[in-house]
Amino acid sequence: MEDLSRELYGNIGVISKILFYICAFTSMGIFAYGIYKRRQLWKLGKDTGEKIDFKASFKALISRVLSQKTVRSGVRKKKAGRFHTLMFFGFIILFIGTCLVAVEEYGHILFGVEGENLFHKGIYFAVYEVFLDSFGLLYTLGAAWFLARMIQKGRGGSVRYRKSDYFLVSALFVIGWSGYWLEGLRIIRENTAYPWLSYVGNSHAHLFRFLGVNEGNVDAVHLTVWWGHGLLVFAFIASFPFTRLLHVIAGSFNLILVRRKPGYMIPVTVEELEETGKVGVENVQDFSYRQLLSLDACVACGRCTDACPATEAGKPLSPRDVVQDIRSHFNEVGPLIQDARKNGRDELEDKALAAAPKLHGDIISAETLWSCTTCNACHEVCPLDVSPVSIITDMRRFLIGEGALSGPPAASLQKVQRSGNPWGLPARDRFNWSEGLDVPTVQSNPGFEVLYWIGCSATYDRRIQKVAHAVVKLLEHAGVNYATLGPEERCTGEFARRMGDEFLFQESAENNIEVLKKYNVKSIITHCPHCLNSLSKDYPQFGGNYDVMHHTQFLSTLIKDDKLKVDEKAIKGEDGSITYHDPCYLARINGISEEPRFLIEEAVGEHALEEVKRSGCESSCCGAGGGRMWFDDEPEERIGRTRVEELLATKAKTVAVSCPFCLTMMTDGIAAKTDQVEVKDLSEILADAIEMTNNITSYSKNIE
Repeated sequence: MEDLSRELYGNIGVISKILFYICAFTSMGIFAYGIYKRRQLWKLGKDTGEKIDFKASFKALISRVLSQKTVRSGVRKKKAGRFHTLMFFGFIILFIGTCLVAVEEYGHILFGVEGENLFHKGIYFAVYEVFLDSFGLLYTLGAAWFLARMIQKGRGGSVRYRKSDYFLVSALFVIGWSGYWLEGLRIIRENTAYPWLSYVGNSHAHLFRFLGVNEGNVDAVHLTVWWGHGLLVFAFIASFPFTRLLHVIAGSFNLILVRRKPGYMIPVTVEELEETGKVGVENVQDFSYRQLLSLDACVACGRCTDACPATEAGKPLSPRDVVQDIRSHFNEVGPLIQDARKNGRDELEDKALAAAPKLHGDIISAETLWSCTTCNACHEVCPLDVSPVSIITDMRRFLIGEGALSGPPAASLQKVQRSGNPWGLPARDRFNWSEGLDVPTVQSNPGFEVLYWIGCSATYDRRIQKVAHAVVKLLEHAGVNYATLGPEERCTGEFARRMGDEFLFQESAENNIEVLKKYNVKSIITHCPHCLNSLSKDYPQFGGNYDVMHHTQFLSTLIKDDKLKVDEKAIKGEDGSITYHDPCYLARINGISEEPRFLIEEAVGEHALEEVKRSGCESSCCGAGGGRMWFDDEPEERIGRTRVEELLATKAKTVAVSCPFCLTMMTDGIAAKTDQVEVKDLSEILADAIEMTNNITSYSKNIE
């Protein structure tokens, strides 16, 4: 195979080459200009001052883009994910192959070599041909599948198609297929040795011969197809910034620029309020530049909407539509704002916004914004890190600032401000939950090692108080040196922040941080994932840095350290006797899903757990997050009702939870359907197992 190679620009004359380069540079110029114009529009957004975490950005590029892991994962759209992966890797390999041909071509010019190829020959060329034929086939198959799906579903389904999408997917398919046409024609024209190396191209060569193409007329056919292929490629390149293909560029930048942790929110300062006279997002230019960039990263695939529990419950919220509708609005008013700023005239900007539809009301309704539970499912499933949650919470801030919230949700915020808890109950009653227990406080045990954060639910809700009792019993049994804040604890303000009341949250956080500082608190455990998220991600923004653990993490550590022991003869469930509901703020937002299962295995048995279909990071929301706990929904309208049905479908006798909100929502939902299933927190299940173990041990000693 030493002489095996191919002629570069075979059958392409000087004039065609000149025209080719003119078209190539023109298409790349249009591409660069389009990206520049979009970048100028993105810059209309605010600079939040967030620093780039390059390590996290690189990891995100590998895990979300290069590995296509997020595209392939998920309960739904697995088939689309597989074909997208085929097309992606096929495209990348074909692009690399094209670059290698370019290196070969320009190497001749650089080194002044004429005639023989530099490296595009011999064994290398043989491997090259097989490799590109194989990956080109994967690419073409992927494009063909998407084209067939678009034709079949039209504008239906979860994907929101645009007219240009039909051109794009058709172009992708034809570019791949016409590449094989060219390869087949080249085989006929050059009478290529070992044509079977290009096995797909060789099959096309046989087809062309059957259609009458031979050495006498192949040049004309080859040149025609070559130009058709080339012009389509140039049109494809030029269309990038103006079509859905922009998601390739915008999505990559979206992954690189800023890597926020799930559950993280950017604080609003008093200085910003004084400067702008408003809180949150009123108009599109109030979004950050990264949020505007993420609008273009969204490909409207519908994964977020498929995963949204509010959409599933029939609420007027589709994360995909929120992003796409704001993008369309941005495309309309963005250039007008840009022109006004170029002229340095604020009145022109105000005039442009006054003439356009309003972001609030006309584009996105308040009911849509309040439907979100901030469960982060939409963000989790997005391959390009688009976060509808951050868009929604920033818009909520403006509504709160304008006094647009009323009813029970607004009352809950007022009660937090007045009494330090959403129930509006007296702060002096915060320690009443501990009646009958000898619970140490920071005053009675100043040498404590870890603080147990009780939270408002366990403080005032009689059912949730049983969770706090169970945790206290387990801590006492393990000999943990702990304490509680007693009456000095108040609401973390987590739900207030997610509802949009930023300054109420900050007031709550500052008060709590002062108290925690007074008692030199370093380590905190809490049974509430929402408190966990706020204490670990919100509070550090205001100087409150603590080692925060969820009670499932802490209890797992105690078991592994042999401080808590469950006898094998203690409660052992039958196969499938218990199922577990992963709280969104525990599993998805804070990545804690193994420890709860470890506790179930220790307390009930490794075979007792019956996993629900959507578990771990793919868990479905109970419906209480983001302040939805305080909305008065009718039972048939509640967001968590499908989750209840999913849990009951396992036929388990016990539903285990590890969040007070989930305990309330699941208890109410299940009680409305059956009285044969019990809902319990994992600490209660473990405490029962420990108590059973102690009884067995005492009984055994008596026998002896």
